Amino acid sequence: MMDRRALCTGVGLLALLLVLFIGVSGCTGTTPGGNATTTPTVTGPETGAPTGVTTGDVTAVPTNVTGPRTDLVIATTTSLDDTGLLDYLTPFYEATHAVNLKITSQGTGKAIELAKRGDADLLLVHSPSQETAFLEGGNGVNRRSFAYNYFVIVGPESDPAGIRGLSPEEAFLKLMKDGKAGNKGVVFVSRGDNSGTHSAEKTIWGRAKVNYATDVQKSGAWYVEAGKGMGETLQMASEKGAYTLSDEGTFLAYKGNLKLTPLITEGASLLNIYSAITVVQKGNATASLEAANQYIDFLISADTQAKIADYGKEQYGKGLFSPMTAEKAKEFKVDSSTPATATKPVLVYAAGSLASPFAKLKKSFDANTTGAELGVYTGASVTQIEKVTKTNAKADVVAFEDAYLIPKLMFPNNASWMLSFARNAMVIAYNNTTSDYASEISDNNWFDVLDRAGVSYATSDPTTDPGGYRSYMMIKLAEKHYGKNTIFKSLVGDHSKITYTFANDKTTIDVSKPTPDGVTLVIPKTGDPSYTDLLKTGKVDYVFTYRSNAVQNGFNYVTLPAEIDLSDPTHEAEYAKVEVKRPDGSTEAGMPITYGITVPSVAKNPELGEAFVRLLTGREGTEVLKAEGFIPITPALATGTVPAGAVGA
Repeated sequence: MMDRRALCTGVGLLALLLVLFIGVSGCTGTTPGGNATTTPTVTGPETGAPTGVTTGDVTAVPTNVTGPRTDLVIATTTSLDDTGLLDYLTPFYEATHAVNLKITSQGTGKAIELAKRGDADLLLVHSPSQETAFLEGGNGVNRRSFAYNYFVIVGPESDPAGIRGLSPEEAFLKLMKDGKAGNKGVVFVSRGDNSGTHSAEKTIWGRAKVNYATDVQKSGAWYVEAGKGMGETLQMASEKGAYTLSDEGTFLAYKGNLKLTPLITEGASLLNIYSAITVVQKGNATASLEAANQYIDFLISADTQAKIADYGKEQYGKGLFSPMTAEKAKEFKVDSSTPATATKPVLVYAAGSLASPFAKLKKSFDANTTGAELGVYTGASVTQIEKVTKTNAKADVVAFEDAYLIPKLMFPNNASWMLSFARNAMVIAYNNTTSDYASEISDNNWFDVLDRAGVSYATSDPTTDPGGYRSYMMIKLAEKHYGKNTIFKSLVGDHSKITYTFANDKTTIDVSKPTPDGVTLVIPKTGDPSYTDLLKTGKVDYVFTYRSNAVQNGFNYVTLPAEIDLSDPTHEAEYAKVEVKRPDGSTEAGMPITYGITVPSVAKNPELGEAFVRLLTGREGTEVLKAEGFIPITPALATGTVPAGAVGA
């Protein structure tokens, strides 16, 4: 491929004049790092990026649109700007759309704040947690992932901290240890600007089991917060002979001017995904929403994906970014291909156990509800409800496995009705290949099998997750059912600090400080592999979980008697004889696992919320729930006066 500078000195004067005539000047100065010759209006800070990224031939991009042009304001991260990728793509887009792109770059956090103020039409960012929070607030739709690369930990060639060959987490721990000890040359320069890269850095500290706010920030001269874009942070690190975390694309664009070398390039925590989001703000005109959607469709089109794949290859032997292929989108669990058509978000706050069936119903809802996009955000029941009742979050639907919480915490001010639509059951899941005694375990001997030497089992965290504390309720209920009063002690008490007391015909299980031994009984902490991951990888033999979770993960499982599995309303009185005590001192009594759903009174799009409830409680929803391991309640049971439009047929 011919470099555009070669084009200026080669033959073909007529072709060059044609290029100049249609407004693409191939021989003028460039924007940072790219071959683009149409420079968008930049309202963000100057980056000072080096020039010279070459992408091959610069060809004429004839404009084939007429009529008045409109502006599309894009708030983006500095790494997309510093590499010049957007400048490279701009003329291709503007030539085929009556749109002038106005691009402003800063860290992801600042770009998102700009969008929240209504000062941008489109976000191009790379911080999944910040993006999710933005979407959960009803601020955007159509998140589509269009490219990825990896973060790299770079530093001086001499590597005074000796981090080569370590995992990202091990490298950070070594840098902190040596830096705090005052070892010569061990300095880490952080973006320190709430950008996507800064967010990724904090994630690595978290995975290394380090409290970023107390143990890293302001912990000494070894840790420097630049408060600048990626290019300037790299330059600062180079000048100081320091280490830093950078996205690979910006590092490649700058490396010719840096005294830094990549030291850590592998590790799951280094994945860096770039996504586009249409901004939805009060007062946004439909035209700007549609223009933003059109640009997203441009980014995920086959032609643009090919351009992204080639960008930088000529100079570096590899692209600065990788296109988001269908295979990678599936691996990363992102959407990279659905056309961007939505202009209105429908927000669903739900229990984590509902994530899988709701994801399946989302496809049907989005396909059959013009202009709407369902966003499902999961979490602990009380936490999700309090977002509505205490922070005025505009959820269009709430759905939880503790159905009674809806009338208890939301009636009458935040909701006036509820449908109970499904039940679940506690089971013991296992792996036929790796679980000891898998061929022997049954509903009559499971407690003896789990008590054998060398057998391990896990639950989710009982201090935060209902599935966790219900596991211990079920184990205690088993003692009476099987006539064996040592089950709880042998499976729980001997391997943790979970205790129980008995008074007034009720057993209270204290799960406030579980402290498992981590060998026989395992309760994963936040950031650790989940308890289901432990079973998948053979790290434990069994897990106590919901039947739906076992089905969705393809596990074998032991079906337990209805008297103890918390699924059957006819045993409600017996279930209520056990309760758990939480860390805050509150208690939760045993009861049938029943899922409830409602549309809050604060819903921004109540009619769309009702449409989803109708889908869930109708025939299609019932079939999905059944396939996902739930026990559908048909017809759904009403509490309060349910709108006719919310009841499925």
